Amino acid sequence: MTLIIGIRCKDGTVVGSDSAVTFASGQNQTIEQHSRQKIDIIDKHIIVAGTGEVGLGQRFRDTIEKKWKDKVFLDKDKNIVDIGCMLSSAAIKNFFSTCINTQTINYGALVAIPCKDTAELIEFSLGSFQPEVKTDKDIWYASMGSGQFVADPLLGFIRKTFWGNDPPNRQEGIFAATMVLKLGCEMAPNGVAGPIQMAVLSSDKSSKGKLYARRLEEGELSEHEENVEAAIEYFKKYRDVLHEKPTQELPKPSS
Repeated sequence: MTLIIGIRCKDGTVVGSDSAVTFASGQNQTIEQHSRQKIDIIDKHIIVAGTGEVGLGQRFRDTIEKKWKDKVFLDKDKNIVDIGCMLSSAAIKNFFSTCINTQTINYGALVAIPCKDTAELIEFSLGSFQPEVKTDKDIWYASMGSGQFVADPLLGFIRKTFWGNDPPNRQEGIFAATMVLKLGCEMAPNGVAGPIQMAVLSSDKSSKGKLYARRLEEGELSEHEENVEAAIEYFKKYRDVLHEKPTQELPKPSS
């Protein structure tokens, strides 16, 4: 059980997760533990967060790492859709080399990856593991895991109130991911718990335009959590506006 969030921003891509890991025996859940690292960073350039079977996640990360070392992603003739299809095909082949009694893949993932100087976001769906590239023209965000039914409405609300039809910048994306994960950890009935983890694929002045992935430090996350609390408190104050408005009297019946 888990909750992962991916947001493709104007100046980078944000990937966040909770920290819960659920143990199970068959269909029966046994215990819940906490992982300090549910988000993986490959060679300082690729961010991977997954949901489902941990073993399949290990194999997917290994597949990405091998392709990255072979410099397949640097082929100028390949666009991000090509890369998504290549990773999906290689991973499915790997999975079904042992998962021979089922056609459903119990693993899904969000991957932030550099392609042609852009921090791209690909969703690999749970079940079929088919890739979907998030774009800045339509849907630039995604959530996965047991907490998705809580996260998706929150992301929709944030889009309506903060983003509209334009993707956020990186700081706005971190704020949004923090809000969704914080509220998701509080409201999801089971299998989702803090602390929040976050990583960003972006460039800055020191990187001279090159895209690098890094984890957000505890202090950075704390600052964004404080911003989320401040936003919630600000929203609560709207009750005062409602109380100040006089109640409209009902019209008197005519004689």
